[in-house]
Amino acid sequence: MPNEFDNAILEFTDKIKRTLEFLPSDIKQKCEEIRLRAELPVCLTVDGGVLFVSRDSSVSSSLPSNPLVVTKEDVTQCLSGLCNNSIYLHENEIKQGFISLKNGNRAGVCGVFNADGMLISVSSINVRIARQIFGCAGGLLPFVGGGLLLAGPPGSGKTTMLRDVVRLISNGTNGEYYRVAVVDSRREISGGGALDLGVNTDLLFTLDKAVGAQIALRTMFPHFIAFDEIGTTDELQSVRECFNAGVGVITTAHCNTKEELFSRDVTRQIIESGAIKNIVLLSKKLGEKPTILKDLELEKGVFN
Repeated sequence: MPNEFDNAILEFTDKIKRTLEFLPSDIKQKCEEIRLRAELPVCLTVDGGVLFVSRDSSVSSSLPSNPLVVTKEDVTQCLSGLCNNSIYLHENEIKQGFISLKNGNRAGVCGVFNADGMLISVSSINVRIARQIFGCAGGLLPFVGGGLLLAGPPGSGKTTMLRDVVRLISNGTNGEYYRVAVVDSRREISGGGALDLGVNTDLLFTLDKAVGAQIALRTMFPHFIAFDEIGTTDELQSVRECFNAGVGVITTAHCNTKEELFSRDVTRQIIESGAIKNIVLLSKKLGEKPTILKDLELEKGVFN
């Protein structure tokens, strides 16, 4: 049966797919990203580090003598395959720099864009493998009530943890089935609807998180609203309205340290608004436990 990695490479060109499908099983299992860059070697992100792929299906942390090199034609054909040969159907997503894929995966796209945001030519593709780690956020359930912020650097597992928090509270893991509305602006949390978010979750696909949050708040009457990182004042205002309506907020933020949370205006304002009672700081270091900043610590001004 194909695993998550094999499903992610189904639409690659035969040359690349045949090499990648014979990679060591442990590498496949731990792989987070597959990067295809025109005229450059195939790279994998594994345990947060970079591995190069050789033509003999081996991997190395340094550039090998026989790397699996991607041609411009490979990248173009892979993009077409990932779009099911209908790139125009993904135009709005591509303008945002990504494509929602089957099996819950997502591909970032780089290349030449015109003034209207249309992709003229593609130069690189980054396929992020969506993984469901059931129960990974079980220890966070006591901190969900009143608002939860999952913070950390790219690749620290924020979306994976967010997904599991939603699934757990929606499935009544803590003794009560909570209604959760997920505003999935990049189709990453739900994997485009392919991933399990629990039995009591409503899913909204909209590029405008502020609009999505308002729709959820006014029509679905959730206990919690979950979404990825807030980046605009309109989205911040929606967070405040959710808080004022008694709805819990679960969201994420990119940062490397707790000090960075307060150095960024939007995250600082979210915390100061009262919509977030607890913060989980995730680390990119393998096996390192997250740091949990509870409401009392925030009130004491732990960041100051």
